[in-house]
Amino acid sequence: MKGTKGAEAKRQARAQLTALRRGLGPEDVLRRGARAQARLLATPEFRAARTVALYAALPGEVPTDALLAQALADGKTVAFPVVPAEGRLLTFRSVKDASHLVPGGRLSIREPLPSRPLVKLSAIELFVVPGLGFTRKGHRLGRGAGYYDATLAAAPEATPRIALAFSEQVLEALPVGEEDVPVHQVVTEDEAFVATESRATVLGARSSKK
Repeated sequence: MKGTKGAEAKRQARAQLTALRRGLGPEDVLRRGARAQARLLATPEFRAARTVALYAALPGEVPTDALLAQALADGKTVAFPVVPAEGRLLTFRSVKDASHLVPGGRLSIREPLPSRPLVKLSAIELFVVPGLGFTRKGHRLGRGAGYYDATLAAAPEATPRIALAFSEQVLEALPVGEEDVPVHQVVTEDEAFVATESRATVLGARSSKK
């Protein structure tokens, strides 16, 4: 989808999905978010990955606290994104504790302390991806800045990209463009499914490396 018509369609979809997210109560987010995280923890991709990129949830997004705790307990390296001052490519820093995430990021998102070690994009073996909406084909609609699209496009294509969402965020269709990078799987509190248009075979994609 190109041009003014495509931009307007995305704007309207974002407005609707943002309103939906704001309508979720905190208790509902925690209860249903715990179920969604449990489903993701059970995936072969999570178990196989030695380095996992998570996100710091905004209000109304599926939390990642349980994922962080389990990944650290399993001895994994856990990285969170840092929004760049220029450009669209996210950088990632590792955390060893939730206290290493602090408020004050450029988009009001908690980010790792600047003193935390950098994690190379090529070292990440699983991306857990946020978004406003997703489809069963794997299409993703983000907040519009394009950070995740640019970053996932720069990462190895076979690295698993799993979206974490609530069931209402899974739609039949979304306005997408050529620059929009799809996810391989979507996990909600009710189900986990492989995107029908996923081009890469990613199941435990990098677990054989030492």
